[in-house]
Amino acid sequence: MFRFLAITNRFLCKGGPLIQAVKEAVDGGVEAVLLKEQALNDHLLYTVATQFRRILEPRGVPLLIAHRVDVALGVGAQGVQLGASSLPVKVARSLLGPEAIIGFSAHSIEEALRVQDEGVDYVTLSPIFPTRSKPLARPLGLDYLQEAVAEVQVPVLAAGGVDPSNVEEVMKRNAYGVAVMSALWKADSKEVAARIKQKMRESIES
Repeated sequence: MFRFLAITNRFLCKGGPLIQAVKEAVDGGVEAVLLKEQALNDHLLYTVATQFRRILEPRGVPLLIAHRVDVALGVGAQGVQLGASSLPVKVARSLLGPEAIIGFSAHSIEEALRVQDEGVDYVTLSPIFPTRSKPLARPLGLDYLQEAVAEVQVPVLAAGGVDPSNVEEVMKRNAYGVAVMSALWKADSKEVAARIKQKMRESIES
């Protein structure tokens, strides 16, 4: 199971095309990629997902699609990350099969416990910190993260405002890993990913 998930957002990429930034992030240590480009029409989303799979598969990096079980099936992605408005977990599992990775974007312990019982492989819990991607959402905080990790049996990835400056604090609260969006795409993706990966490694080994 991966510990370092990158969540895409093409509007945040400052240094060039999203696909190039993703390549660099993987070179820096990202272990899985969640394609979250919901504003694209079906054809464009399928095309982008196909391109992503071509660059990630040889590197052994799983590709997940946000919400869209049909697109994941169409491109042969390794799985999906669902949310409150997605297909139910059990339906997604029946369509994708037992080997698929199914995650869920949770915003409370109660939600995480519910989808755990439905058979997800992991949850992201957000937002832990303030984040521009969800400016109106109240941060859950590190204490809440630690409480969630203690109660939820599937891996919990901390999300929302995670960056090199706070990833050590996240890991000290026993998070299984992190899901990162903004920090990866607003700067040198490879450098930021490498810094996050190194700090995660040091926290796990300490």
